[in-house]
Amino acid sequence: MLKKSIQLFSFVIALLVVTSANAETVPDFVDNPAFEVVADDSVTIYDVVDQMPEIDGGIKEVYKNIEYPRAAIAGRVEGRVFVKFVVDENGDVKNPEVIKDIGAGCGQAAVEGIKKVKFTPGKLQGKPVKVYYTLPVSFKINS
Repeated sequence: MLKKSIQLFSFVIALLVVTSANAETVPDFVDNPAFEVVADDSVTIYDVVDQMPEIDGGIKEVYKNIEYPRAAIAGRVEGRVFVKFVVDENGDVKNPEVIKDIGAGCGQAAVEGIKKVKFTPGKLQGKPVKVYYTLPVSFKINS
């Protein structure tokens, strides 16, 4: 019994030594949300960068390009729509997606308005990069 316990203990120790010798260290920058580990053939889209994208002309430019849907007006639909998209290196909106909608066509109206707006691109270490961006768009009927 003692001989089997010693063999088992020796096996476990040997396994730990081999496992720790093959372990990879994780660089400090992995904890930084601006960095993502990706395959070499893919493009990185960041969540957080040194300088986040900004709407050229401010939020009013988005609202200038949104037409309140007639169905929403008729149904007195009000609230906020949230649209997530990518601002690319040129400041263009790519892949807009409604992540919270209030219905009656408001989500699609928000997407169409956002697609017409130009952004100042986000920058990481001084270079323009692709950045995820989520924008709330409010719909309110003025009486």
